[in-house]
Amino acid sequence: MKKQFILDIICVLFAVLFVYAAVSKLLTYDEFKTQIAKSPLIWHHEWWIAWFIPSLEIAIASILFVPRLQLVALYSCFTLMFIFSIYIAFMLAFTPNLPCSCGGVLNKMGWKGHLVFNIGFTLLAVYGIILLNKRNEHHQVIA
Repeated sequence: MKKQFILDIICVLFAVLFVYAAVSKLLTYDEFKTQIAKSPLIWHHEWWIAWFIPSLEIAIASILFVPRLQLVALYSCFTLMFIFSIYIAFMLAFTPNLPCSCGGVLNKMGWKGHLVFNIGFTLLAVYGIILLNKRNEHHQVIA
């Protein structure tokens, strides 16, 4: 029961994070697209990335609480946070003039703080996957 509670908290944290981030990006769409255009990695693709990322965040948040899709959702959380972390690490290592692409409260963190935050959530997704796999193994043994 305690593990299920922890898993539920992890899913709530990701849902809040992704919905907040998506809404923030969509409310400041023009600014978000402009910041993406300043990125040396993805600047040719800002027009579709500015819609794709928030849409993906909302889609993942919406399946976090569907039991049959929860493992897919947690793997999606892991993948998205891992990609964001790699992107930020690359930007920190190779880009002298960093654009500000963090919306809302997260823009106060700076790039290094954002990297630590993302790595923390990436590890949280791994822990959620482990908990869910253990729960599923337990249910298979009982069945």
